[in-house]
Amino acid sequence: MKHRGILFSVIFIGCIILLYGHPIWFPQVSTPATDEVRREPSPTSWNYNPIQADGFAHWIGEELSDFNKVYGNPEEAYPSGFSFSIQHYELENHTHLEVTTEHNRVTSIKFLGTQDKEITPFQYGMTMNDLTKLTMVYPNFTINYENHTVGFELMEDDMNYRPLIAFDNGTFAILFFSQKKTESALYSVMYLDKATLLKLAPYQVTEGSVPRFSMEEDADWDVINQSKQRQSRHIFQYLRQTDKRPEFVTDVGTQMTAEQLLGDFIAHSEDFLTTEKEQKLRLIQKGGESGQFSVGKSELADLLAKYKIQEANVYLELPIYDPTFTILTWYSTPYLHTRFMHQELESLGIAFSKENMVVLLQNGQNKVEDSDDN
Repeated sequence: MKHRGILFSVIFIGCIILLYGHPIWFPQVSTPATDEVRREPSPTSWNYNPIQADGFAHWIGEELSDFNKVYGNPEEAYPSGFSFSIQHYELENHTHLEVTTEHNRVTSIKFLGTQDKEITPFQYGMTMNDLTKLTMVYPNFTINYENHTVGFELMEDDMNYRPLIAFDNGTFAILFFSQKKTESALYSVMYLDKATLLKLAPYQVTEGSVPRFSMEEDADWDVINQSKQRQSRHIFQYLRQTDKRPEFVTDVGTQMTAEQLLGDFIAHSEDFLTTEKEQKLRLIQKGGESGQFSVGKSELADLLAKYKIQEANVYLELPIYDPTFTILTWYSTPYLHTRFMHQELESLGIAFSKENMVVLLQNGQNKVEDSDDN
């Protein structure tokens, strides 16, 4: 027993020595704290892979004069007031084409119609499932622009209704998918260069800061605002026809009311917004925050009440640089599509003041009755 006790003591002491001596005899090489935990990048951090350029993608960056040799002269052309010009073309088969240019070079092309040849490899009416057979839809993009890196991320609605596709010639395309009861379908494509994409900033910025359009203070804003109002009405009516909805009624009363609402809001926004909303508005106006500022009927209840407007829908957004792009975005946004595409007869008023835009929809039947009474 005595010998066993001694043997046990020796073994026990040996284990203690091994346990506490191991770190001294075999020290581990420490690594910096930042490298202690290795995280595998999530799939959403993958950057995009471009596809082969085709269709209108080849025209981005080309001279407008060369473009007009193929597609004819525009029906209308006017300055945007933000360093680029806008040209509208009306082609056969209910096809609308809009081109923006800077220094007479094409910076973007918006195409609505049925002619698939111009938007190859895409096709009008194709579904998201069809698109995924052509290319992966990427949620994250990192772009180098003028020695700066800008990153942005597509949210769920962006992925489903406004995916972004990159081409191997450095251009991009935003695909606009419509809202349908069954499955959304492609109805318009916008091709654009890198600078225009970043300035429009249609997606959430996650890295860096985006460049901005510069306002031309000496521009003839009365003419520009009227041109944008006229073109916006045309695009709305075009989309109403596509959706097999009755065209909006256009009357002087609704148009004047829309202009009054916008003017009053610009002059006295603090009277109609909460403190939080007013602060956000000022931050965006001063360039301290990217993105859009928007308010609807419930937030502008006091402004509508001031003009004794009851049965109406109003939507205000800023900054708006490219009205057609904005309307296409609204049309592919679920809750806004529902707001602008009612089956009922409605009267439409659209007002612009530089980068500010308001859309007023009033019950069309009531407007007709009011007119008759007068």
